[in-house]
Order: sequence, then structure tokens, then C-alpha cells
Amino acid sequence: MAVVRGSSQPIDLIDLTDGYSVFMTNDNVTFLGTTNSVNGTQTATAKIMALCGSEQVSCEVGTISTPTGISAVSDGKTPEPTVTITATSALKTSGSFVIPVTIGDITINKVFSYAIAFKGTNGANGTSVTVSSTDITYQTSSSGTTAPTGTWNATIPTIPAGQYLWTKTVVTYSDGKSTTAYSVSRNGTNGSNGTSVTVSSTDITYQTSSSGTTAPTGTWNATIPTIPAGQYLWTKTVVTYSDGKSTTAYSVSRNGTNGSNGTSVTVSSTDITYQTSSSGTTAPTGTWVSSPPVTSAGQYLWTKTVVTYSDGKSTTSYSISRNGSNGAAGADAITMVITSSNGLIFKNAAIATTLTAHVYKGGVEVTGASLTALGTIKWYKDGGATAVATGTTFTIAAGDVENKASYTAQLEG
Repeated sequence: MAVVRGSSQPIDLIDLTDGYSVFMTNDNVTFLGTTNSVNGTQTATAKIMALCGSEQVSCEVGTISTPTGISAVSDGKTPEPTVTITATSALKTSGSFVIPVTIGDITINKVFSYAIAFKGTNGANGTSVTVSSTDITYQTSSSGTTAPTGTWNATIPTIPAGQYLWTKTVVTYSDGKSTTAYSVSRNGTNGSNGTSVTVSSTDITYQTSSSGTTAPTGTWNATIPTIPAGQYLWTKTVVTYSDGKSTTAYSVSRNGTNGSNGTSVTVSSTDITYQTSSSGTTAPTGTWVSSPPVTSAGQYLWTKTVVTYSDGKSTTSYSISRNGSNGAAGADAITMVITSSNGLIFKNAAIATTLTAHVYKGGVEVTGASLTALGTIKWYKDGGATAVATGTTFTIAAGDVENKASYTAQLEG
């Protein structure tokens, strides 16, 4: 079994991610019908767009389950796939189905509704008649079961979220008689009013809070505030569209007690000092010196390593070795420090950094063949017992960290 000769303090990498929004250019359609089904084969399309915060991201459409007589298939294009909806004469009733939109490992379900404008039956006199004209008009209503009594319009009106669009089809025949049919579809509360819109502006603001579940009610700021350890950073994204409407989305991330809220930082300097003590559990309070002092038999040699970063902050770690009372002077203490080439905090999983383990023996960094003679550096993630990599350096890439990961290096041999 390998002997652990040295171990580093854990280093935490944090990923902050904006919220996602999904929009469809069309979320309902009315098909022309015969007396009891869709008339032949008819199609409609809906283009899908996804945003991460204010930036458009690629999305995919998963498998769509539909009733008999209607199908929905994505063209598979990125970043804006288009779903083609095809109805056949086998479709006899109105309804809806779910379009699953996948962004990475997140799935957002969008509802698509459809209706049928049925054709009236032939006149009771049994004579052969033909269709003279078809008049289609529209009206909004808060009811999905009772036809509205207001004014019917030739153009599709704006449908508020949660309201119903009623379609009235009046078919006039060559014998002067006519039939009237109604179809109805609902504009879901998460849907759009059916017209194509574009993004006019995006406003992103920030606020801190002690809660990670309830959005704060204070003042939202255009710049990211300082996040105390253990507090939450709320991001509010307001997207305004060309039709004057807007949507508001929130995302939240927590600044862990071991993390920082700053930008990427690098190591500016490393200061290693020493002090002797009769205690092996409590760090001494005397004067620290730059060279290892002579340690009496039975005394402890404390090594203090202060790492200062480019943002002015620093971390302090201690290692300890004991000069046995019955033996010769102990071997130089082995300490380890991890540095990150590109800082510790990243956004939207854009993680690209290299961790480097520095091994010090007696205050002098050990490299090359001297390091190989001491043992092998192994890397562990989140306290795991199985090494995820070996060697002096370890490269972390996008996808390796979800929200937060803690890495530790050990010199084993």
C-alpha cells in the first residue's frame, strides 16, 4: 500500500450559470377539416430559440409523442431547430402535445395546441352542392367551452396569456345554405401570442440574498455585487421583444464558505517560514523565520506557507514534523501547494485551467528526478478514494465541474 508523503489543502473550482429561456415562433394551429376529420394532409412549422441569460445558445428537440393522425419532427438544425407538424385525415379531434427542448442536460417542455375547422354536412334536400365561399374570423375569450358573443375579426387578434383563441369558419354552399363551425385553442401562460417576434433588448441585473429559493425584493444592480460567504447571488434577466412584451427569468448561485466571489486570480508569491514548538497541535505564536531552525529532540518543527494572489488575498497553511527524542534529527518536512493557471471562479461552464502541484522539502521546491524519487503525485476529486489523474499538472476542462468541485493532490510512494 502506497505511503502518503505529503498532501495539499483542497482547492475549490466554482461554476456560475445563467438561467435558460425557450421561445417558439408558433405554438398553435387550426387545420381545415371535412365533416369529421382533417381534410387530407396539412402542415405547420414552429422555429425554436433558446437563451442562456442574454446569449443565444444551441438547443435540440427530443422525441415528440403525438396522437394518431398528427406527427411532429425536428429538422435537427442548430442553433434554431424547426419542428414540422403534419396532420392527416386520421386526425379527428383537437388537442395538444409536448415538445421537449434540450439545452445540455436540461429539458424544458413546450406545449403545442391544434384544432380542426370541420366542414358542414350537405344540405337536407340531398341535392349536389359545392362550396361557394369560406369565411374565417377570430375572437378572444376567457372561456374555452362557450363561444364568445362579441365582434368577430378577419385577422388573428393578440391573445393574452391564459386566454382562448376562437376560430369561426362559415362555409356557404351553391344552394345558398351555410354551415358554421368553431375551433378553439388556448395561449398557454408560458407561450407566446402566436406571432413571430424578435428580441429588442435584454436587461441583466443582480442582487444578493440570504435565501436561495425566494427572489429578493430589494434594489437590483447592473453590476455584480460582492457576495459574502454563504450568501446567494440572484441574477434577473428581463428580455423585451419587438411586440412590446417581455419575460423575466431568475437564476441563483451560492458563494460557498470556502469559495470567493472575485474574478480569476493567479499566485503572486509564496512565503514559507518556520518555528519550533513543544506542541504538535497548536500553531506557535512566536517569531517565524525564513530558514528551518535547529529543533531539539522531542520538539516540533512548524512550517507556515502563505500564498498571496493577484487580487491581494492570501491563504495560510501549516505542516508539522517532530524531532524524535530517541532518533537523529528528522528529515525535512514535505509540503504541497496547488496553483491554478486561470483562477478559481468560472461562468457558464467555460472552465479551462491547469492545476499545478508544487512539492517543497525543507522549504525548497522539489522537481524533476528528485521529485520522482520521492513518489508519484495523484489527484483526487471531492474527497474520493480513487485518483482521477497522476502527474505534477492536471488540466480541468468544460464539463468537469458542475457548480463546484474540490481537488486535492497527494504525494504517494
